[in-house]
Amino acid sequence: MRPRTEVMGILQPVGGGDPIPLNKSELVLGRRPSCDVRLDFENVSGKHCVLRLINGVWNVRDLGSTNGTTVNGARIATEQSLMPDDQFGIAGHMFTIAYDPAGPEAFLHSHKDLDTEVVQERPRSSLMDLAGLDTDDARLKPKRPKRAPTTIERLSADEAEFDDAVPEHFQGATEPAKKPPADDDFFKLIEEDVK
Repeated sequence: MRPRTEVMGILQPVGGGDPIPLNKSELVLGRRPSCDVRLDFENVSGKHCVLRLINGVWNVRDLGSTNGTTVNGARIATEQSLMPDDQFGIAGHMFTIAYDPAGPEAFLHSHKDLDTEVVQERPRSSLMDLAGLDTDDARLKPKRPKRAPTTIERLSADEAEFDDAVPEHFQGATEPAKKPPADDDFFKLIEEDVK
């Protein structure tokens, strides 16, 4: 008879699949038969990632895999804690861990020990994104062809002649303006107009 082992959590595939009991505090996940949890997918690395139970909280760390490990859609570069509602991806295969995390003191302590640096990656949702074809470039505005700049020739102050520099429609306006007539000149103007 085999000794009964304590189950510390259940690795649950998102979207269906057999649940995997987690009965050790440190488990290596990957494609190799020697791994604690074997994931037989071509895009999973031989030793892909490790799950560790630290102070009552499960943590995941990528082991330099080719296709990466994500937590809630963000690719991780260092060890990251996993709560029961968090989804983590192993080369695109999504999982959750069903377990009861330890109290808040243990959770806060485990977060102080971990580096929280996360490499942000846009979650892939469309078939084009999953195929590796970036669709963001198609949304950019089309580039307009550049026009050659127009050049304006200007004469230096020595070369310019002021008569030539004045536009034609202003050339007739160079005469001095007439002064308005004074009141005594008013009658002279009327007399001239009558003649």
